[in-house]
Amino acid sequence: MSHLERTAEDLLEHWGRWVVLGSGVSCCASRENTILDPMITDDDALKIDRLVGRLLKRYPECGKVIMGYYTSRNTALSDVGKKLGFKVEKTRQMWKTGVAWIDGALESRREVA
Repeated sequence: MSHLERTAEDLLEHWGRWVVLGSGVSCCASRENTILDPMITDDDALKIDRLVGRLLKRYPECGKVIMGYYTSRNTALSDVGKKLGFKVEKTRQMWKTGVAWIDGALESRREVA
């Protein structure tokens, strides 16, 4: 299944696994490999990586929530917010906004394809 047929949340979840397993180029890469293997191609993961990078540049708070949530093993969204100094509601809104931004960027690529 190509990235054009998958939801943004699904792609972000598998991208996060890809990063944690050290396949990615993001600053959060880890050597731990006790999580499920990511079901994402390197090409798709690199596309998501670039989009997350753009999100971090454009909307840093949203990007930090997305990075923290999807690249942290078994971390609740509220815990990500606490680390960033955000209250639960702000964290949830930043997460929703970040996912929507990624989805919008993916949607523009879907229309082209």
